[in-house]
Amino acid sequence: MAYRDDRQAMALQLAELERENERLRGEIESFEERLGRVMHERQELQHARSRRSCVLCQGSLLPVAVFAGHDMRAPIPMRMSTLRFVSPAGGFTRSAPVRSFVCSTCGFIHNFVDITEPVVAESED
Repeated sequence: MAYRDDRQAMALQLAELERENERLRGEIESFEERLGRVMHERQELQHARSRRSCVLCQGSLLPVAVFAGHDMRAPIPMRMSTLRFVSPAGGFTRSAPVRSFVCSTCGFIHNFVDITEPVVAESED
């Protein structure tokens, strides 16, 4: 009879350990979900800050215009092909404007491809 009691005690202990294991797995999943949300929020915050302060010296950024071409009376605005980017409005755009900011402290020029605003195609009449 002692064998049956030991076996029953081990089965009860095994069942208890399996319940605790499931509880711990649930806690781990909830921690992983919370970690994912926190990491996503930090990434969004860092993305929002990237246009407000310099990544090199944390100085303030000021907008500047960067143009192409040699004729100062008829500058060509800088644009970048976005055929590989999806437009937020849906579909693909041909090109997106390049926005530039200069750091007021160190003078570093930060360039951003502005794919957040939908580009209206010029109508050819």
